[in-house]
Amino acid sequence: MEGNAHQDGIISHNYDESQNEAINKVSHYEEDKFVRFESWLRENGAQHEMLELRQYNVEDPCGSQLSVAYDDDEFTSEEKKEPSASTCGDQGTGGFEENDGEMRGVHAKVHIPPNTVCVAVPRRCLITVEMGQATEMGLAILKSDLELDAPKHIFLMVYLLWDRKVNGKTSFFNPYYEILPRTLRNMPIFWNEKELKYLEGSYLLTQIVDRNEAIEDDYHAICEVAPEFACIATLEEFKWARMCVCSRNFGLQIDGKRTSALVPHADMLNHYRPRETKWTFDDERQAFTITSLQTIPYGAQVYDSYGQKCNHRFLLNYGFAVEDNREVDGFCPNEVPIELGILPNDPIFDAKYEFWTRGDSATTASGIVNRSSIAHPEGIASVTLDVSCLTHVHEAVLLNACPATYSNAAKTNSTIHAIKRVRVCVSNNEHTRILFSMLRVIVADEEQFRVITSGGPAYADGTALSRHVLGFSGTISSVMASSSFFRTVRDIRCPISLKNERAAMNHLLDVLRRASCVYPTIYEQDVEDLIDMSAYPRFSNKRHAKIQVRGEKEVLLHFMIWARTALEIMDIIERELDDPMNCTVESEFEEAMRSMEEDDEGRHHITIVRYCVDVLGVLRKEEIKKRTHSVLQQSTTVAL
Repeated sequence: MEGNAHQDGIISHNYDESQNEAINKVSHYEEDKFVRFESWLRENGAQHEMLELRQYNVEDPCGSQLSVAYDDDEFTSEEKKEPSASTCGDQGTGGFEENDGEMRGVHAKVHIPPNTVCVAVPRRCLITVEMGQATEMGLAILKSDLELDAPKHIFLMVYLLWDRKVNGKTSFFNPYYEILPRTLRNMPIFWNEKELKYLEGSYLLTQIVDRNEAIEDDYHAICEVAPEFACIATLEEFKWARMCVCSRNFGLQIDGKRTSALVPHADMLNHYRPRETKWTFDDERQAFTITSLQTIPYGAQVYDSYGQKCNHRFLLNYGFAVEDNREVDGFCPNEVPIELGILPNDPIFDAKYEFWTRGDSATTASGIVNRSSIAHPEGIASVTLDVSCLTHVHEAVLLNACPATYSNAAKTNSTIHAIKRVRVCVSNNEHTRILFSMLRVIVADEEQFRVITSGGPAYADGTALSRHVLGFSGTISSVMASSSFFRTVRDIRCPISLKNERAAMNHLLDVLRRASCVYPTIYEQDVEDLIDMSAYPRFSNKRHAKIQVRGEKEVLLHFMIWARTALEIMDIIERELDDPMNCTVESEFEEAMRSMEEDDEGRHHITIVRYCVDVLGVLRKEEIKKRTHSVLQQSTTVAL
């Protein structure tokens, strides 16, 4: 739909008179329901006089039918948008519906100083987990002890669906229900086939399938223990409720007990980082409160922070992706999963497989485990997969990017065992160290694997690498160098040898190349595409999908650069080791490190620089000592 924005923020559309009349009726209804909603809150003791709700249109991001226009600069952050089916994805026109093109936000009606409670929603206006548990269906679920995907969400959903169905317009919460979005077409679980195609190559496709399956499983499980629930909600209504609750609930402590709640009005604040407000349940007030952390000028949008999250979580759970998802310090939490396994033709496969799976217990009765259903506290999933269940895209990722593993006993069936997945971002955090640890095990030869599993010295003279290789200060202790240190595949935090580290980087580079091939476009093309606002409209599903896959490729590209740079530096080290005369004060290695550290153009990310300077630097010193020790031994033998 095309339109021109007037100065008063009203849209002029090219519709005939009958269409305009229908739109005006819907617009008046929209305005009336918000008036009823705010009146309901005030009548029940809520305090939000400092704030006002505004509605934005996809076609007119500078105007509002509920309040005055605002400066476009305020739209520099992403919104928790709630469009209907007719304006999502490709911005198709379709039939005009109640929430067509709608996005909402909260703005300051006055100048709000720091540490000011700008919203207080009384307890009676909250929908809590306990309210859902108290319904007949909630009691049946509790009694059956079902294993549900999101138990707290389920009880909020049960109350929401039950109350809307049974009490309808007479419900105490009806004014709140009226302003909830009728559809959630921005949520990926509701995307059509064309929209899902925009995510081709992304692991998010698997998560979308898993989420839909989990919701469907929960629905049928509840209908089995509470058959009347099928009369309360269809599967599609259940999905709608799940995503409403998923994107709106707050984790609170009320009466000293942890719970979750739907909080009318508070759930309409859009996301922005760094956070500008904080929220809590105030026991003294017996109300949910939002407090400003800084000055919020008159007319400015008032934001909540949904937390520091990867875009895949924002998109899956809230229906948007943040264009520039970076913290104040420059850190980007966007992640990409990398899956690894022992090579099936490894000469010491059986020994490695035992070590690789040590401590794993992620299995089901059937032996088939859904990858995304296992949330390891350190970000690793250890799974067993049935090849026949994989889609073409994911099969390519698994079999090409991540060499499959299987034991001798399993080679006769179609099951691939012990694929480990670790999510990594552009950071030298715990997940990155786990990734490198697993790589060192995968490529280890028999002697290197002996060092890994026995905890013995990696070098002939028994020297140990500095603790800062592991992210600590000081020197490595004898306890950490013992066999108890390398307990699992996650514990190989320092290089085994130059040879092993080179093989690990080469293997990583191969994995990343193959993983990148699954995407239909390259990173540079995605960056260029996002400049085209007509082809990728703001707030469209198409644009958010492109932002998501671009972010994944950015991480893959980072680790590709890391691996290539590491291999180049190891080439320098090898040259020095081959010619001892190069190991001088002004060595080629030290010159390269100085150049990287003093690079003002930022050609190398700081994590790569620190790895090369600290990890490879220590490895270089140990290799020099190792070869010096070998030369001395040979000299002693000759002298004798």
